[in-house]
Amino acid sequence: MNKGVFVFWSIFVGVALFRVFNSLYYSAPDISSCLKHDVRGFGIVSEEPARTDSGQVFIINAKKIFVSNSSSTKEYSSECGGNVLIRVKAKLYPQFLFGQNVLFVGKINRPFNFSSDSGRSFDYKGYLAKNNVFYEMKSAVVEVVSMEKMNIFDTISSLLFSLKRGFVFNLERALGEPHAALASGLVVGEKAALGKDLLDDFRTVGLIHIVVLSGYNITVVGDALRRILSFLPRVWGISVGGIGIVLFGVLVGGGATVVRSCFMASIALSADLIRREYAVSRALIFAALLMLIQNPMILLHDPSFQLSFLATLGLILFASPIEGRLGFIPEKFGIRGIVASTIATQITVSPYILYMMGQISIIGMVVNILVLPCIPVTMLAVFLTGVSGFVSVYISYCFGWFAHALLSYELLVVRYFARIPFASLHVQTFSFWWVVGFYLIVASIYALVLYSRSHTIN
Repeated sequence: MNKGVFVFWSIFVGVALFRVFNSLYYSAPDISSCLKHDVRGFGIVSEEPARTDSGQVFIINAKKIFVSNSSSTKEYSSECGGNVLIRVKAKLYPQFLFGQNVLFVGKINRPFNFSSDSGRSFDYKGYLAKNNVFYEMKSAVVEVVSMEKMNIFDTISSLLFSLKRGFVFNLERALGEPHAALASGLVVGEKAALGKDLLDDFRTVGLIHIVVLSGYNITVVGDALRRILSFLPRVWGISVGGIGIVLFGVLVGGGATVVRSCFMASIALSADLIRREYAVSRALIFAALLMLIQNPMILLHDPSFQLSFLATLGLILFASPIEGRLGFIPEKFGIRGIVASTIATQITVSPYILYMMGQISIIGMVVNILVLPCIPVTMLAVFLTGVSGFVSVYISYCFGWFAHALLSYELLVVRYFARIPFASLHVQTFSFWWVVGFYLIVASIYALVLYSRSHTIN
């Protein structure tokens, strides 16, 4: 490694570590006089609401908050805070939109951490704090006042969210439930409508990654864009493809997994544009460092980022070596690659999943082999169903018939295998040091293998 490269990486690592260290001492805006009182305020819906069977959850950027002086008259005259983000849960209707000015009434509380049935605690406060949300309001009464005048970036986001809602509506009309919910999860990351029971089934069989818009889905989108734009000149095709990936990331909400996957895909396109070799390991580290510099709290408080990084690292380090040792498995339909990828990711994510959730799928390998080969075709059929719905309902139904058949097969496999006794393994809580020890052992073995290979070649 030459001096310039060493200095470049040292600066990025140093800045990221500095940002992470400072994030350990975050503090919430002081609105203590508002807490546990009836309050009334106004603000802006600052993110696209997430809708479930029981209501909708979204973030309000509260400009001003007033507290009630009297519990009997409910007169709100004393200003107790403002310019703070509040996580709000409201009824399902009326449905709210990104960018709306709203009035809200309810009680504001600080979020608190909670424990699962297995005794594992979840740092809910840190999970919200990574997005600068330190307060929440449950059972809020919210009323739309008007639409906020937006800047160019918010306008683009609003248009994309509107397109997403129309796309999901077209799927619901053509496919029905739960097929439309699975289709929305595959293509635009809308998994909430699947319901708790079906989501639990996906976790049990080790397929939850296909309905949370993982890196696998982004890879399918990126490959499709490259093929569709192949008729353009190379520079134009790569540039338009990069813009398409960025817009897709905004469209589906820009979570940690999406940002990492889109960023890596964009780096790959940029490397192709300037005809430089694309080193996926460096791209992963570079993407992670930039994300930590932008929001250092995701390192400790965002499971999506943590698992996404570990899964990608597993693919980079172990997928090819494992696939080379699976010559007895046929390559047809990509089965050998799927098996290798599943084993590689399980090596790196399983210990951490067990530590966080206490559950891991035992039959995930079999289910992944049965389902994953169908996912690219399913995503294409779902995409055509949703897009054609903007043109003609009847054309949407034609594509929807094919998509419905594929989704029915995938749901059947998930439901059947989730009912098998001992489909997943449950373990009691254990120390995080066991996880650290496992990764140290894996890293040591990997380093020894590399060392022995280098000496064998020499």
